Amino acid sequence: MDYQDYEIPKDLVFNTQDILDMHGLKCSVLANPEDFKDLLSAPSQITKVRVHLHFSVLSKEILVQGAVTGSFKTQCARCLKTFEKKFDEEFTQLYPTKDEIIDIMYLTKQTLALLAGIQELCSKDCKGLCAFCGCNKNEVKCDCKPPVTSPFACLKDKFLKTK
Repeated sequence: MDYQDYEIPKDLVFNTQDILDMHGLKCSVLANPEDFKDLLSAPSQITKVRVHLHFSVLSKEILVQGAVTGSFKTQCARCLKTFEKKFDEEFTQLYPTKDEIIDIMYLTKQTLALLAGIQELCSKDCKGLCAFCGCNKNEVKCDCKPPVTSPFACLKDKFLKTK
């Protein structure tokens, strides 16, 4: 079997014997984002995934070096604006040649599950929302001023009573 004639499986589950027969494989696959829709918590959503793979046959193992690139939509933790964020993550895994299959989909899902941070920001300089009027301070300059409160403000009326 020649690697140029090899049809890349859509589910990214490769037959180990095929890889051995070709003495390795180098390929790139545009994956369906629907296969990864449940990996990130809402409102984040994966929009594009490309998997780059290089299979190297060793004496008793197959070395898989890969990269997952693409983008996902997410929401800024400060201003709540939806924005697109690109990713490029690499992975390396060894598989014994005695295994019947090499499941790259599982490895890809593991890699993508670690993508989203705890608090994604649309930019490092995001000003967020105004705590008083709710406007996006990146787009509008509001004139809201926080009230000056003192921990002793509640005592003000008690000491001003004169009679």
